[in-house]
Formats: sequence, structure tokens, C-alpha cells
Amino acid sequence: MLEQEGLPVTAEPQLEALERPESLADRAYRALREQIATGGLPPGEKVTERGLALRLGISATPVREALRRLEQERLVERVSTRHMRVSAYSEEALKELMYTEAVIRAAAARIATAKISDATLDTMEALVDELARDPGGTDPAEQLALARRFDDLLLEAAGNSVIASVVDTVSVFGWVARLRAVRAMHDDKPEVGLSRLRGHRELLDALRARDADQVETLARRQIVDAADYFQAHGE
Repeated sequence: MLEQEGLPVTAEPQLEALERPESLADRAYRALREQIATGGLPPGEKVTERGLALRLGISATPVREALRRLEQERLVERVSTRHMRVSAYSEEALKELMYTEAVIRAAAARIATAKISDATLDTMEALVDELARDPGGTDPAEQLALARRFDDLLLEAAGNSVIASVVDTVSVFGWVARLRAVRAMHDDKPEVGLSRLRGHRELLDALRARDADQVETLARRQIVDAADYFQAHGE
């Protein structure tokens, strides 16, 4: 009860927020975005609502909503009334996005330094061990996925959803070029892969020491070096 001018005032009851179940449109959006991110829907490929609906085994309505969200993110573009195309960006634009990703991820790594748990660091170290176990025999796509999981664990440890959303947007581009570069590294430049493994271990040491300056420097260097390599060998 609140008193106002001598009269009792009853505060409005607080309603508990209801969980919103994931809709088919949400699931379609995530599935299509993942396909774009991993090259299953490559840049320049034309798609239709009906064709995608058939591939996903759902009606066209949730696909239409999913495509609308992807269009807002510039991941697809409309080319006619019925057809859309997966967006294709120039090498220069991809380079700019990768460098933007490097700056943001490095800042996130600095933020994560004071927050990251020992359990997460142990998981990240296990990923590096997995990469080091047989760098010449591991499939390049699996190598890229393991490295991305390492980066994403560090991003999650920062605990900032806005930063995570920005990184998620810029990092979705250029997967095909990144995979080509990792394949080139796998086949012709194993010493580059070994150097990256050493960089990951140095970053883990700095994280365990809670050295935020060193973490930010190492994280930026790792990602910029990777972006440079991707640009040089991802064509």
C-alpha cells in the first residue's frame, strides 16, 4: 500500500513475463542463416520462398518471414517478385568486415578477461589440443569450426549481448573465402597453422593471468593475421 494525500493507493501487480515459444519462422531464420554462414547457400545463389520451404519441409509463410529478416540484415536481396539472391560482397568489402570483426572481438576479449571462468578456459584449451592433435589430418572445415568455437566461447564470456550481436552480423560474411584459405593452409602452409596454434596458447596464458592488455593485443593480432591470410589465399 502506498499513501498519497492520505488515501491508500494500491500498486499495480507485476506480471511475470511469459516465455515465447520458438516459432517456425524463428527456426527457418536460424536454419537459413546458418546455411548462408557456412556456404550451404553460397553468395549469388538465387532462391525462392517455395523452394526453400520445400527444402525445410514447412509452408512458405514462415520462410517468407525468415527471408524478410535476412533481407534486413543484408544477407539476401530481392531480384524479382518471386526470386531473392544470397548477397555477394566484393573482396574489399569482405576485408573491411573481417577487420571490423577483429577490432570488436579484441575489445570483447578484453572485457571477458575478468569474467571468464576456469571451466571455460579449460574447454578452450581442449579445443586447441584438438586442433593440435593432427593438424595435417583434420578436415579444413572441422578446423575452421573448432577455431570459430574457440573465438565464440571467448565472446560469450564477455557477457555483452549487444557486442555479440554485432560480431554475429559481421562474421557471417566470407565463410567460403575463409574455408578456401584454411584449405590452402592445410595443404601448402602447415607452418601457418602451427603459428596460429601457438597464438591460441599465448592467448590462453594471458587469459589465465588476467592480463587484459595482453589479451586484447593478442586477440587483435590473431584475428587480423587470419584476415590477412584469408584475403591472400581465400580467392
